[in-house]
Amino acid sequence: MTNENRGEHPQRFKLGIEFDGGRYSGWQQQTDARTVQGSLLQAAAALFGGEVDIQGSGRTDAGVHALDFTAHLHAVTGLSPHEIKEKMNKLLPRDIVIRDCKRAGARFHARHHCIGRSYCYQIAPQKIALGRNFVWSVDGDLNGEKMQAAASILVGMHDFTSFTDRQTVKKKSPLVMVHQCQVVRRDVVVLVRVVGSHFLWKMVRRLVGVLAAVGKGDLTPDEVRGFLQTPVSLAHLTAPAQGLFFERAFYDQEELTSFIEKEELDAIMQR
Repeated sequence: MTNENRGEHPQRFKLGIEFDGGRYSGWQQQTDARTVQGSLLQAAAALFGGEVDIQGSGRTDAGVHALDFTAHLHAVTGLSPHEIKEKMNKLLPRDIVIRDCKRAGARFHARHHCIGRSYCYQIAPQKIALGRNFVWSVDGDLNGEKMQAAASILVGMHDFTSFTDRQTVKKKSPLVMVHQCQVVRRDVVVLVRVVGSHFLWKMVRRLVGVLAAVGKGDLTPDEVRGFLQTPVSLAHLTAPAQGLFFERAFYDQEELTSFIEKEELDAIMQR
């Protein structure tokens, strides 16, 4: 174990992390499963030696990926942010990369101070070979206009009980503010972006599954409106994890507003 904390003081850093979630049981550390947070903590313990803490801006389900997941690292060290980034990346598995490391205020908390989160989902309305681990391949074409009509209904503060599991709403409020729900087609891929204050367990994947059902003609936008008014079970429509990407977290209202108004939505493989 390398001791990088001798004679130094506690510091906090803001991390931007990219990961392929295919091998992981989500973000949150578990004693009996491989997780992204657990892998980061293991690498940090090897680097700093002493007690360390890493907290994320939220939780991701098993198999979900991230383009720029925000976390904070608290450790006793004299290393610069650049040195931490370089040394941690050498210790981490190849499917987890720290893209950015900056000094943060002593009280900065990646989850508590986060005011918004963005997810992007990739659907391929045909079978594909390259990139198959990062899209949901569905049979038949999807009507993007109908999907967008249904997506627009989901924008605003709503009760999303239908879009999560019942045990979730027993522990926390089902009310979620959705700032944006956008559907666009990029070549052979249909993209869904959802920006919200926070998200309930499986909410984004269930939302995407509902929109795909609208695109296929199995549901109508009016039925989607009804799901917000009267709770029903939509578990059978949950989209698979491999097409979902945590896009970014927001800590400033101006930044969030600018992202919603200006950011273009492109396929992950084209970025």
